[in-house]
Amino acid sequence: MATLEQIINEARSLSPAEKQKLRQILDLELEQAKAHDRAETTHSENGGDDMRERRLEWLKAHREEYADQYVALDGDVLVGHGPTIREAHEQARHKGVENPFLVRLTSENEVLFAGW
Repeated sequence: MATLEQIINEARSLSPAEKQKLRQILDLELEQAKAHDRAETTHSENGGDDMRERRLEWLKAHREEYADQYVALDGDVLVGHGPTIREAHEQARHKGVENPFLVRLTSENEVLFAGW
């Protein structure tokens, strides 16, 4: 098994694109671990409300970043995204999340057409 120092040295030899991909994967792993820890420590009756609030905060913070895309969230952790709800859901399922929260994000500046 590789030591942390060996892994770091290997990472230094990666191309910038590979380093970016590695960073995204590690960031996602950390976010999932944090969400899991928060979920385990939330035992109050309003735990559902707390999660909805954190999810809403995530959606607000990442609205422009994922505008015009569907996102799949496990709690308040991104587990998939894409131009279709199916793609976002498949990414979530690939990560082991069977029932993610799915929603399409719009840009804050987008004008929604509501009819005549």
